[in-house]
Amino acid sequence: MNRRELMGAALGLAVAAAPGELFAQNVQRFRAAATPIEGDSLLWLAQSEGYFARAGIQLDVQALGSGDATAAAIVGGDITIGSLNTLSLATAHQNGADFKIVAAGAQFVSGRGVLELMVKAGSPITSGTGLSGKTIAVNVLHGSGQIASEAWVDKHGGDSKSVQWAEMPFGTMQAALESGRIDAAAIAQPWAAAALTTCRSLGVPNEAIAPRFLIGAYVALGSWIAANADAARQIRSALSACAHWYDTDPAASTQAVAVLTKQDPAVVAKSARTIFGETVTPALVQPLIDVGARYGILKSRFPAADIIAQL
Repeated sequence: MNRRELMGAALGLAVAAAPGELFAQNVQRFRAAATPIEGDSLLWLAQSEGYFARAGIQLDVQALGSGDATAAAIVGGDITIGSLNTLSLATAHQNGADFKIVAAGAQFVSGRGVLELMVKAGSPITSGTGLSGKTIAVNVLHGSGQIASEAWVDKHGGDSKSVQWAEMPFGTMQAALESGRIDAAAIAQPWAAAALTTCRSLGVPNEAIAPRFLIGAYVALGSWIAANADAARQIRSALSACAHWYDTDPAASTQAVAVLTKQDPAVVAKSARTIFGETVTPALVQPLIDVGARYGILKSRFPAADIIAQL
């Protein structure tokens, strides 16, 4: 029996032993969704590691492939809570969606870059100046990786308006750099680490946004939060506690993430690990709103407090 099965069996025995099955009857059950990658793993980890169970919550977490699919599932009532990156959340808010942040997801912290702006090893490009008029690959056009790269180019002497942007998966960017089809690429870990065999990093694009900001969050409809404030508080508390465990116990969280993502634990341990936020404040959300407005992804700047649930 593996660790997950053992934990499930232990939890089942605990529930069965509860007097009068009162505990089982009082568990609040909701549906949720996220992408099955380490940077979006908090919902699964909070469930598998027992944080939701201790809060009297059970989430049926399903895998969805994109933020758009998650947003549509929340609006359609198929799920209660799901993960969105902060820029997508801000865009949805400006388009009239009633989304509010329940809990923090992954956050960027200076010095712990998981996205690298890379060129091939022999490239003469050494700064933003050299990227003017060049082609840079990002995984999603007009996404957070692109606006971070735009901000980095401008901050380091280049002209982001002259850059040509190409969309391609992270896994194909190294080969595209080597062949000369693109001049630079914003590559996430673990692909960035692998690309160092033939490429080099110019810097960390997110550094041009702020030293610390929230990359993603777990959100629900404001109307659901208003009607289920106690459950929303329990979910926020459980995710915060799980984030603290993940951030402070690398050995344990490495094994848990390896199980979720079906990777070798040794590979997970060597990669640049995600940092999850334990709290949500306007100061952690505002930087992406501001840069999104600056580069035309958002219609205008607005206060970050508008999209944070007051629990």
